[in-house]
Amino acid sequence: MLLPHGDDLLKAVIFDMDGVLVDSMSDHAEAVQHIFDEIGVEMDKQDIFEREGERTVDIVRFLLQKGSADASQFDISDIVERYIEEFNRIAEFKVFDGMPECLSGLKDKFKLAVVSGSDRPIVQDIIQSEYPGIFRELVTADDVQRGKPEPDPYLKAIEMLGISSHEAIVIENAPMGVESAKKAGLCCMAVPTYLDAEKFHQADMVIENHTRLVEFLNELEPSYDCSRSDLSKS
Repeated sequence: MLLPHGDDLLKAVIFDMDGVLVDSMSDHAEAVQHIFDEIGVEMDKQDIFEREGERTVDIVRFLLQKGSADASQFDISDIVERYIEEFNRIAEFKVFDGMPECLSGLKDKFKLAVVSGSDRPIVQDIIQSEYPGIFRELVTADDVQRGKPEPDPYLKAIEMLGISSHEAIVIENAPMGVESAKKAGLCCMAVPTYLDAEKFHQADMVIENHTRLVEFLNELEPSYDCSRSDLSKS
């Protein structure tokens, strides 16, 4: 748990996108699978879920190195472009129940931002379609050289929001995203959307599902202290 920092008030809530705002990871995995089938490289979809939060280019590089004897023969940029096209073709952009309404109210109390490992075209399409007018800032894979689990994406977000690390909390659903937020000095809540809760040992709190997450966010106030113990890890 983080310790209280004087009279700092909570000013912002920063959200991962896939698995937190939209139920989209199966579509990401399916899109990558289609492209890897076309290029003749075997892959395990579970790797997509395990490495969720990383930049797409880093995930593709990992999968190529794991599934191919010579990853250097492939054009990673071309694979990423083909993946984006395939994802946009098959994705349904399913939002989690209650999240749009919850965030519509939350933006009146806090600055809201998205930090995603997905590519900017995908993030913009989803946010503009499903959460229009909600978020002040978007940080995507295209905005940083080092993605999650490095702290760069979250450090960029707090810089863009004009706040300190003690004035925001992060909502994540991927271990690499939690690691990124903690390296950036942020309080981080985890929702185990696709993985077991025990994989989120670095999180300040594990919120068991999106129903509980909506309840947590609806009750969130600027006076919230991440070190409080009345809401323990589940």
